[in-house]
Amino acid sequence: MDSNEIDRQLIRDYLRGNYTASQLNRIKEYLSEARYRESLDKFLLEEWQAITQGMQPEMPGMDAAYQKFQSRYKKAPAPVHRIAQRRLWRYAGVAAMVISALFAARLVRPWLSGRSNPVAAGQWVVFHNEPGKRNKILLPDSSILYLGSAGTIKYNTDYNNTNRRLVLEGEAYFMVKHRGRQPFTVVTGDISTIDIGTEFNIRYYPGQAAVAVAVAKGNVEVRKTNAGNDTRLAAIGQGQQLQYDSLTSQAVVSNLGDTGLVGAWRRGVLSFRKRPLKEVTDELERYYGVSIRYTNAAAGDILITTLLNNTTQKDAINIVTLTAGIHYTREGKTILLR
Repeated sequence: MDSNEIDRQLIRDYLRGNYTASQLNRIKEYLSEARYRESLDKFLLEEWQAITQGMQPEMPGMDAAYQKFQSRYKKAPAPVHRIAQRRLWRYAGVAAMVISALFAARLVRPWLSGRSNPVAAGQWVVFHNEPGKRNKILLPDSSILYLGSAGTIKYNTDYNNTNRRLVLEGEAYFMVKHRGRQPFTVVTGDISTIDIGTEFNIRYYPGQAAVAVAVAKGNVEVRKTNAGNDTRLAAIGQGQQLQYDSLTSQAVVSNLGDTGLVGAWRRGVLSFRKRPLKEVTDELERYYGVSIRYTNAAAGDILITTLLNNTTQKDAINIVTLTAGIHYTREGKTILLR
């Protein structure tokens, strides 16, 4: 590769969160050194053209940001003096913003549906959180969702026009805006949760058998779709929870002791009631972005009950291990349970 050419795949990997410290330094060079400007400009222009030629989600302020980049920086002379260097960093800031916005629009995938009438020629808008990260998302229909750590939510670009269908991997809390035409539906594996005017929490991680749906307000209907067959599992209301086991295809509905704990993780509260230690530490890994390992796998079967209320990572580990009656040590970035 020419020494003045940027590594386009490196930028794509970076925007998907897949990079090393040395690669991050390389990205900074691309955005701050004049010798990469021509290659970076060409890359941005080609990405912009690809966006405008396809069916993509609307990106507010996108045109203005790109025009600002084009008009103010594209023809600017290469910086030599300190004042020019400041201009270059301003260029780098706008270029970084444009790159991020462009790829936000490109992070979509073709609509794949098991239903007989899938949304035609649509594409996905995708939101993903890394471990330790949580965020609040405003949907096109003014519904609000809180997406948990290590979670992914996606919806079709026809959302709020021909459908209100989302696909979730992870945990999310939904505050649904009432609409008359399309039902608000959240798909988790082969389970669909259909809102009937409510606030509810769903927990589903691929690779785990359990799906949990808990209702804070209103009602939901939970259905299972398998091999073209659509089966109603249950309708649950405020203060109720449905737990579905994909291995046994069994669904159990129970009453919750405190509806205030439904989706309480979004307020920094983690509640565990007679949960295996392994499930608890898996949750701590996602919530705090840490790595937890066992010297004895059998310890993961210990049942514990505890409440973590806006607890620091260190205090959370101390409380959980004390409750379980085990010890831990730290080895670098890994917490080792003994």
